Amino acid sequence: MRILLLLVVLAVVGCVALPLSALVLDGTDTGEDLVAPVQVLVTAAVGAALGHLVLDRSRPGRRRALVGAGVGVLGAAVALVVFFLLLNGLHGA
Repeated sequence: MRILLLLVVLAVVGCVALPLSALVLDGTDTGEDLVAPVQVLVTAAVGAALGHLVLDRSRPGRRRALVGAGVGVLGAAVALVVFFLLLNGLHGA
């Protein structure tokens, strides 16, 4: 149950991180190519921190952080798909 809650929270974090990274990086020469990777890195870092705090304490801290980072990458992918569907629809692109 905690993993599912963590995935939902990180999908929301990914949805917020994508426009914020675009706001900061868009308009620079190399920034447009870095929007998605920065969003994934931010979401994975937040996932590692939240995973370390939220997941089962019987596991080692490093493993909790790695699982949180993995769930963060999954949350970033969900956010990218949501934004693609919002911008283009089901028949877009």
